[in-house]
Amino acid sequence: MNKMKRLLGFILVCSLMLSLIGCSKGSGEYDSKIYYVNTDKTSITAVDYDIKATDTEHQIAEVIEMLGKDTEEIGYITTIPSGLDLKRWELNDGTLELYFVGDYDSLDMYTEVLVRAAIVKSLVQIKKVKSVSFYINNSPLVDSSGEAVGAMTADTFIEDFGEETDSLLSTTLTLYFASADGMSVVAENRQVYYSRNVSIEKLVMEQLLKGPDDNRLLSALPTGTKLNSISVSEDGVCIANFDATLETAIAGVTENVTLYSIVNSLTELDSIKQVQILVNGETPRLSNVDVDLSGAVPRNDTIINFTSLDEEDTYIEEDEYYSEDEDVPEEEDTTQE
Repeated sequence: MNKMKRLLGFILVCSLMLSLIGCSKGSGEYDSKIYYVNTDKTSITAVDYDIKATDTEHQIAEVIEMLGKDTEEIGYITTIPSGLDLKRWELNDGTLELYFVGDYDSLDMYTEVLVRAAIVKSLVQIKKVKSVSFYINNSPLVDSSGEAVGAMTADTFIEDFGEETDSLLSTTLTLYFASADGMSVVAENRQVYYSRNVSIEKLVMEQLLKGPDDNRLLSALPTGTKLNSISVSEDGVCIANFDATLETAIAGVTENVTLYSIVNSLTELDSIKQVQILVNGETPRLSNVDVDLSGAVPRNDTIINFTSLDEEDTYIEEDEYYSEDEDVPEEEDTTQE
Protein backbone atom coordinates (compact mmCIF):
# COMPACT_ATOMS: atom_id res chain seq x y z
CA MET A 1 0.00 0.00 0.00
CA ASN A 2 2.80 2.37 0.94
CA LYS A 3 4.57 1.51 -2.30
CA MET A 4 1.41 2.36 -4.19
CA LYS A 5 1.13 5.73 -2.42
CA ARG A 6 4.76 6.54 -3.15
CA LEU A 7 4.24 5.62 -6.80
CA LEU A 8 1.13 7.78 -7.08
CA GLY A 9 2.96 10.64 -5.35
CA PHE A 10 5.88 10.34 -7.74
CA ILE A 11 3.53 10.37 -10.74
CA LEU A 12 1.74 13.44 -9.34
CA VAL A 13 5.01 15.32 -8.84
CA CYS A 14 6.19 14.44 -12.36
CA SER A 15 2.86 15.56 -13.80
CA LEU A 16 3.10 18.86 -11.93
CA MET A 17 6.68 19.44 -13.13
CA LEU A 18 5.72 18.72 -16.72
CA SER A 19 2.80 21.11 -16.38
CA LEU A 20 5.07 23.85 -15.08
CA ILE A 21 7.58 23.25 -17.85
CA GLY A 22 4.83 23.49 -20.44
CA CYS A 23 3.61 26.79 -18.99
CA SER A 24 6.97 28.37 -18.32
CA LYS A 25 7.56 29.50 -21.89
CA GLY A 26 4.33 31.44 -22.06
CA SER A 27 4.67 32.95 -18.57
CA GLY A 28 8.30 33.96 -18.32
CA GLU A 29 10.45 32.79 -21.21
CA TYR A 30 10.26 34.12 -24.74
CA ASP A 31 11.18 32.37 -27.96
CA SER A 32 11.95 35.51 -29.96
CA LYS A 33 12.33 39.28 -29.95
CA ILE A 34 10.77 42.16 -31.85
CA TYR A 35 13.27 44.87 -32.75
CA TYR A 36 12.17 48.50 -32.61
CA VAL A 37 13.88 51.78 -33.55
CA ASN A 38 14.89 53.86 -30.55
CA THR A 39 13.04 57.15 -30.12
CA ASP A 40 16.22 59.14 -30.73
CA LYS A 41 16.90 57.05 -33.86
CA THR A 42 20.45 56.18 -32.83
CA SER A 43 20.03 52.42 -32.36
CA ILE A 44 17.47 49.60 -32.13
CA THR A 45 15.95 47.88 -29.10
CA ALA A 46 15.14 44.18 -28.77
CA VAL A 47 11.89 43.50 -26.90
CA ASP A 48 11.05 39.96 -25.74
CA TYR A 49 8.11 38.48 -27.59
CA ASP A 50 6.44 35.08 -27.69
CA ILE A 51 5.21 34.26 -31.20
CA LYS A 52 1.78 32.69 -30.79
CA ALA A 53 1.25 31.37 -34.32
CA THR A 54 2.46 27.84 -35.04
CA ASP A 55 2.77 27.77 -38.85
CA THR A 56 5.28 29.83 -40.83
CA GLU A 57 2.77 31.91 -42.77
CA HIS A 58 0.97 33.12 -39.68
CA GLN A 59 4.24 33.63 -37.80
CA ILE A 60 5.44 35.99 -40.53
CA ALA A 61 2.12 37.85 -40.52
CA GLU A 62 2.25 38.14 -36.71
CA VAL A 63 5.77 39.56 -36.60
CA ILE A 64 5.03 42.02 -39.43
CA GLU A 65 1.95 43.18 -37.54
CA MET A 66 4.06 43.82 -34.43
CA LEU A 67 6.64 45.77 -36.45
CA GLY A 68 3.93 48.12 -37.70
CA LYS A 69 2.05 48.44 -34.44
CA ASP A 70 2.19 51.55 -32.23
CA THR A 71 4.41 50.73 -29.26
CA GLU A 72 3.06 53.35 -26.82
CA GLU A 73 6.54 53.35 -25.29
CA ILE A 74 8.83 56.28 -24.57
CA GLY A 75 12.10 54.58 -25.39
CA TYR A 76 11.30 53.15 -28.83
CA ILE A 77 8.90 53.69 -31.72
CA THR A 78 7.13 51.72 -34.44
CA THR A 79 9.67 50.06 -36.71
CA ILE A 80 7.81 50.41 -40.02
CA PRO A 81 7.44 54.22 -40.33
CA SER A 82 4.29 56.02 -41.38
CA GLY A 83 4.17 56.67 -45.11
CA LEU A 84 5.58 53.23 -45.85
CA ASP A 85 3.15 50.35 -46.34
CA LEU A 86 3.96 46.65 -46.69
CA LYS A 87 1.52 45.58 -49.39
CA ARG A 88 2.53 41.94 -49.69
CA TRP A 89 5.25 39.39 -49.03
CA GLU A 90 6.45 36.14 -50.55
CA LEU A 91 8.62 33.36 -49.10
CA ASN A 92 10.80 31.75 -51.78
CA ASP A 93 13.41 29.13 -50.87
CA GLY A 94 13.96 30.65 -47.44
CA THR A 95 14.15 34.26 -48.66
CA LEU A 96 11.29 36.45 -47.46
CA GLU A 97 10.57 39.14 -50.05
CA LEU A 98 8.89 42.25 -48.64
CA TYR A 99 7.11 44.57 -51.07
CA PHE A 100 6.82 48.11 -49.70
CA VAL A 101 4.93 51.02 -51.23
CA GLY A 102 5.62 54.60 -50.25
CA ASP A 103 8.29 57.27 -49.99
CA TYR A 104 11.13 55.09 -48.76
CA ASP A 105 13.69 57.58 -50.09
CA SER A 106 12.48 60.17 -47.57
CA LEU A 107 14.20 58.19 -44.79
CA ASP A 108 17.59 59.64 -44.00
CA MET A 109 20.43 57.19 -44.44
CA TYR A 110 20.96 56.50 -40.74
CA THR A 111 17.27 55.89 -40.00
CA GLU A 112 16.96 53.68 -43.08
CA VAL A 113 19.71 51.38 -41.79
CA LEU A 114 18.00 51.18 -38.39
CA VAL A 115 14.61 50.34 -39.92
CA ARG A 116 16.10 47.73 -42.20
CA ALA A 117 18.10 46.11 -39.40
CA ALA A 118 15.10 45.96 -37.05
CA ILE A 119 12.85 44.37 -39.68
CA VAL A 120 15.42 41.80 -40.79
CA LYS A 121 16.52 40.82 -37.27
CA SER A 122 12.89 40.34 -36.22
CA LEU A 123 11.88 38.17 -39.17
CA VAL A 124 14.90 35.86 -39.53
CA GLN A 125 14.11 34.40 -36.12
CA ILE A 126 11.29 32.48 -37.80
CA LYS A 127 12.61 29.01 -38.53
CA LYS A 128 11.94 28.89 -42.27
CA VAL A 129 13.02 32.49 -42.92
CA LYS A 130 16.74 32.44 -43.72
CA SER A 131 17.04 35.90 -45.27
CA VAL A 132 14.97 38.99 -46.12
CA SER A 133 14.88 41.10 -49.32
CA PHE A 134 13.30 44.53 -49.73
CA TYR A 135 11.39 45.76 -52.77
CA ILE A 136 10.36 49.42 -52.92
CA ASN A 137 7.50 50.26 -55.28
CA ASN A 138 8.13 46.92 -57.05
CA SER A 139 11.87 47.59 -57.55
CA PRO A 140 14.68 45.92 -55.57
CA LEU A 141 16.14 48.11 -52.82
CA VAL A 142 19.42 49.67 -53.94
CA ASP A 143 22.21 51.27 -51.94
CA SER A 144 23.60 54.78 -52.45
CA SER A 145 25.82 53.53 -55.30
CA GLY A 146 22.83 52.11 -57.17
CA GLU A 147 23.70 48.48 -56.43
CA ALA A 148 20.93 46.09 -55.33
CA VAL A 149 21.13 45.40 -51.59
CA GLY A 150 19.88 41.83 -52.07
CA ALA A 151 19.04 39.27 -49.39
CA MET A 152 19.95 40.24 -45.81
CA THR A 153 20.45 38.11 -42.72
CA ALA A 154 21.04 38.93 -39.06
CA ASP A 155 24.77 38.80 -39.81
CA THR A 156 24.36 41.67 -42.24
CA PHE A 157 24.10 43.92 -39.22
CA ILE A 158 26.38 44.16 -36.20
CA GLU A 159 24.91 42.30 -33.22
CA ASP A 160 25.55 45.18 -30.84
CA PHE A 161 23.85 47.78 -32.97
CA GLY A 162 25.43 50.57 -30.95
CA GLU A 163 28.58 49.72 -32.88
CA GLU A 164 26.80 50.14 -36.22
CA THR A 165 27.79 53.80 -36.07
CA ASP A 166 31.32 52.66 -36.89
CA SER A 167 30.15 51.88 -40.43
CA LEU A 168 28.38 55.24 -40.80
CA LEU A 169 29.95 58.67 -41.00
CA SER A 170 28.47 62.09 -40.36
CA THR A 171 29.44 65.33 -42.08
CA THR A 172 28.10 68.78 -42.89
CA LEU A 173 28.03 69.60 -46.61
CA THR A 174 27.89 73.03 -48.19
CA LEU A 175 25.62 72.79 -51.23
CA TYR A 176 24.77 75.52 -53.72
CA PHE A 177 21.23 75.95 -55.04
CA ALA A 178 19.61 78.58 -57.26
CA SER A 179 18.45 81.85 -55.75
CA ALA A 180 14.79 82.80 -56.08
CA ASP A 181 15.48 84.82 -59.23
CA GLY A 182 17.60 82.06 -60.75
CA MET A 183 20.54 84.38 -61.36
CA SER A 184 22.93 83.31 -58.60
CA VAL A 185 23.68 80.42 -56.27
CA VAL A 186 23.12 80.39 -52.51
CA ALA A 187 24.87 78.13 -50.03
CA GLU A 188 22.86 75.75 -47.87
CA ASN A 189 24.53 73.69 -45.13
CA ARG A 190 23.23 70.16 -44.61
CA GLN A 191 24.22 67.54 -42.06
CA VAL A 192 24.07 64.02 -43.46
CA TYR A 193 24.83 60.46 -42.39
CA TYR A 194 26.40 58.20 -44.97
CA SER A 195 28.08 54.86 -45.38
CA ARG A 196 31.86 54.83 -45.40
CA ASN A 197 31.51 52.82 -48.62
CA VAL A 198 30.11 55.90 -50.41
CA SER A 199 32.60 58.46 -51.76
CA ILE A 200 32.15 61.97 -50.43
CA GLU A 201 31.89 63.43 -53.97
CA LYS A 202 29.06 61.03 -54.80
CA LEU A 203 27.34 62.02 -51.57
CA VAL A 204 27.53 65.70 -52.56
CA MET A 205 25.86 65.01 -55.90
CA GLU A 206 23.18 62.79 -54.34
CA GLN A 207 22.26 65.56 -51.92
CA LEU A 208 22.40 68.23 -54.62
CA LEU A 209 20.02 66.21 -56.81
CA LYS A 210 17.53 66.03 -53.93
CA GLY A 211 17.11 69.80 -54.10
CA PRO A 212 17.17 72.46 -51.36
CA ASP A 213 15.62 72.14 -47.93
CA ASP A 214 14.87 75.88 -47.84
CA ASN A 215 11.74 76.64 -49.86
CA ARG A 216 13.11 80.06 -50.77
CA LEU A 217 15.74 78.38 -52.96
CA LEU A 218 15.35 76.49 -56.23
CA SER A 219 16.94 73.31 -57.49
CA ALA A 220 19.53 74.22 -60.12
CA LEU A 221 19.48 70.79 -61.78
CA PRO A 222 16.64 69.58 -64.02
CA THR A 223 14.18 67.22 -62.35
CA GLY A 224 15.07 63.60 -63.01
CA THR A 225 18.76 64.19 -63.70
CA LYS A 226 20.81 61.07 -63.00
CA LEU A 227 24.48 60.78 -62.13
CA ASN A 228 26.04 58.04 -64.27
CA SER A 229 29.42 58.10 -62.55
CA ILE A 230 31.78 60.32 -60.59
CA SER A 231 35.49 60.11 -59.81
CA VAL A 232 38.39 62.29 -58.68
CA SER A 233 41.87 62.22 -60.22
CA GLU A 234 45.09 62.57 -58.25
CA ASP A 235 45.49 66.18 -59.42
CA GLY A 236 42.10 67.17 -57.97
CA VAL A 237 39.91 67.09 -61.08
CA CYS A 238 36.46 65.62 -60.45
CA ILE A 239 34.80 64.02 -63.48
CA ALA A 240 31.00 64.03 -63.08
CA ASN A 241 29.15 62.17 -65.83
CA PHE A 242 25.38 62.78 -66.07
CA ASP A 243 22.60 61.55 -68.32
CA ALA A 244 21.08 63.78 -71.03
CA THR A 245 18.48 65.22 -68.65
CA LEU A 246 21.13 67.66 -67.44
CA GLU A 247 20.83 69.51 -70.76
CA THR A 248 17.13 70.25 -70.18
CA ALA A 249 16.42 73.94 -69.71
CA ILE A 250 14.98 75.00 -66.35
CA ALA A 251 12.46 77.83 -66.42
CA GLY A 252 13.74 80.76 -64.39
CA VAL A 253 17.24 79.36 -63.79
CA THR A 254 20.24 80.25 -65.96
CA GLU A 255 22.60 77.59 -67.28
CA ASN A 256 25.47 79.34 -65.49
CA VAL A 257 23.65 78.71 -62.21
CA THR A 258 23.17 75.05 -63.13
CA LEU A 259 26.87 74.76 -63.95
CA TYR A 260 28.19 76.41 -60.80
CA SER A 261 25.68 74.72 -58.54
CA ILE A 262 27.59 71.54 -59.42
CA VAL A 263 31.12 72.98 -59.60
CA ASN A 264 30.95 75.09 -56.45
CA SER A 265 29.33 72.33 -54.39
CA LEU A 266 32.00 69.82 -55.37
CA THR A 267 34.92 72.24 -54.92
CA GLU A 268 33.86 72.77 -51.31
CA LEU A 269 35.65 69.45 -50.80
CA ASP A 270 39.37 69.82 -50.11
CA SER A 271 40.20 67.04 -52.57
CA ILE A 272 38.58 68.77 -55.57
CA LYS A 273 40.05 71.78 -57.37
CA GLN A 274 38.16 71.68 -60.67
CA VAL A 275 35.21 69.81 -62.17
CA GLN A 276 34.88 68.22 -65.61
CA ILE A 277 31.18 67.83 -66.46
CA LEU A 278 30.12 65.24 -69.03
CA VAL A 279 26.78 64.09 -70.46
CA ASN A 280 26.90 60.41 -71.35
CA GLY A 281 30.66 60.70 -71.64
CA GLU A 282 30.65 63.74 -73.93
CA THR A 283 30.86 67.52 -73.62
CA PRO A 284 27.45 68.82 -72.50
CA ARG A 285 25.42 71.08 -74.78
CA LEU A 286 24.94 74.06 -72.50
CA SER A 287 25.28 77.06 -74.79
CA ASN A 288 24.63 79.94 -72.39
CA VAL A 289 27.60 79.45 -70.06
CA ASP A 290 30.66 81.65 -69.70
CA VAL A 291 33.33 78.92 -69.87
CA ASP A 292 34.53 76.20 -72.23
CA LEU A 293 32.98 72.93 -71.05
CA SER A 294 35.37 70.77 -73.04
CA GLY A 295 37.80 71.03 -70.14
CA ALA A 296 37.73 71.14 -66.36
CA VAL A 297 35.91 74.12 -64.84
CA PRO A 298 37.25 76.01 -61.79
CA ARG A 299 35.18 77.37 -58.95
CA ASN A 300 33.33 80.67 -59.45
CA ASP A 301 32.75 82.73 -56.32
CA THR A 302 31.38 85.77 -58.17
CA ILE A 303 28.10 83.97 -58.87
CA ILE A 304 27.49 83.26 -55.18
CA ASN A 305 24.88 85.35 -53.41
CA PHE A 306 26.42 85.81 -49.97
CA THR A 307 23.36 87.52 -48.49
CA SER A 308 22.08 85.46 -45.59
CA LEU A 309 18.45 84.48 -45.96
CA ASP A 310 18.03 84.93 -42.22
CA GLU A 311 19.43 88.45 -42.48
CA GLU A 312 16.92 89.23 -45.24
CA ASP A 313 14.06 88.13 -43.01
CA THR A 314 15.34 90.22 -40.11
CA TYR A 315 15.65 93.26 -42.38
CA ILE A 316 12.08 92.90 -43.56
CA GLU A 317 10.76 92.51 -40.03
CA GLU A 318 12.65 95.51 -38.61
CA ASP A 319 12.26 97.90 -41.56
CA GLU A 320 9.10 96.64 -43.22
CA TYR A 321 7.74 100.17 -43.70
CA TYR A 322 10.83 101.55 -45.48
CA SER A 323 12.48 100.70 -48.75
CA GLU A 324 16.22 101.04 -49.33
CA ASP A 325 15.62 104.32 -51.19
CA GLU A 326 13.72 105.90 -48.32
CA ASP A 327 15.32 107.64 -45.37
CA VAL A 328 14.53 106.19 -42.01
CA PRO A 329 13.49 109.07 -39.72
CA GLU A 330 15.74 109.79 -36.81
CA GLU A 331 14.40 109.17 -33.35
CA GLU A 332 13.03 112.28 -31.69
CA ASP A 333 15.38 113.75 -29.12
CA THR A 334 13.47 113.87 -25.88
CA THR A 335 16.43 115.04 -23.76
CA GLN A 336 15.56 118.18 -21.80
CA GLU A 337 18.02 121.05 -21.95
